[in-house]
Amino acid sequence: MDEIKDNFIKHIENGICNGAEWKIISKNKIYHDFVGFRDLNKKKPFNKDLLYRIWSMTKPVISTATMQLVEKNYLSLDSTIDIFLPQFREVQILNKNANNINESYTSKNIPTIRQLLLHTTGFTYNSSDNVIGEEYDKRKIFLPGDTSLEEEIDNISQLPLLFEPGSQWHYSVSIDILARILEVITKDKLINILKENIFHPLEMYSTDFFIDQNLNKKLVETLEFSKKNKKIQNLSLEGRKLINYFYPINNREYSRGGHGLFSTANDYSKFAHMLINGKNNNGKQIISLETLTNMRSNNLNPKLFPLEITSVNTIKDENYINDLDGYGWGLGFRILMNNTESNKFGNIGEFGWSGYASTYFLVDPINQLSAVLMMQIIDGDRVVKQDFYDSIFKNLDSI
Repeated sequence: MDEIKDNFIKHIENGICNGAEWKIISKNKIYHDFVGFRDLNKKKPFNKDLLYRIWSMTKPVISTATMQLVEKNYLSLDSTIDIFLPQFREVQILNKNANNINESYTSKNIPTIRQLLLHTTGFTYNSSDNVIGEEYDKRKIFLPGDTSLEEEIDNISQLPLLFEPGSQWHYSVSIDILARILEVITKDKLINILKENIFHPLEMYSTDFFIDQNLNKKLVETLEFSKKNKKIQNLSLEGRKLINYFYPINNREYSRGGHGLFSTANDYSKFAHMLINGKNNNGKQIISLETLTNMRSNNLNPKLFPLEITSVNTIKDENYINDLDGYGWGLGFRILMNNTESNKFGNIGEFGWSGYASTYFLVDPINQLSAVLMMQIIDGDRVVKQDFYDSIFKNLDSI
């Protein structure tokens, strides 16, 4: 594991990373380490007790909570979302090549729970390069920190879908819709659902949508990687970036499905490693192995491949690499199906996800291995994550 730390030192020296923390569990061995500084002035060093905005690594947690309710027969994967959210009883679909959101038609198809998990519903993101993403941004649907999850979903429901549900794969806010459905089904707040069914059984006591004021000092500062200068820098908030999403630290009422959680490397590692067999450290079954096997298997029609996530800020030059090349999608995770030129070392069946500020996790059930990487760099240089990933799989025999 020395290779991992050496690589991070190199990236810090080259100015593309300020610091990182990681935790790897391989069978009964644990590797937990850190390097670097939490700020550009190099006054606050990393350690093993820090808090991070995990952004989209919130999604697998929500997906797992959903599948727990499926196991308990609270809902079915093929239930349509209008059963729980009546505002979606009539769904509009954007016309092909439409120039504005009024160019749409009424669909006979209503998105399902399964399609929410698979990102095949037709919802989008404000940073996506399409008419509806632009409208999301104009209406500032995701930006205020004082709107509830219910209000956000009501606002989304007023706009068309990009395509007929199930016909394409498009990474989106669908897990926000899913999170609201969990609240409707249980008649409880999202955080209470997560604490009762996931966080407390796994002893993830530092994971929440809220940070108490005395813990603010443990929150790692968010920086940004400049693609123009090839260096990390302080945040630049102009343009249609996800960083403009509000991510409050002191609002107990705030919650979302696709982002919003704060966590630690240690906490998230407990969640990631649970995904191998569905049990916590005491042997309690959090979710069944049968359900997990379904979640971490490709559930997409191959006609929807290749998967790709782009935005209005994506630059497809000679250095562009599609990180999802070779991956399928399960019920909450990317799933490695084929090794590609950009991924020569990963084990087939490896799964996991990442966050907008360069957080990342992977699980390899065959080797009983999980790995969590915590950084706070928006649009981080992909080589940092790639070196971390490759170092693990190239050295499996020694860990």
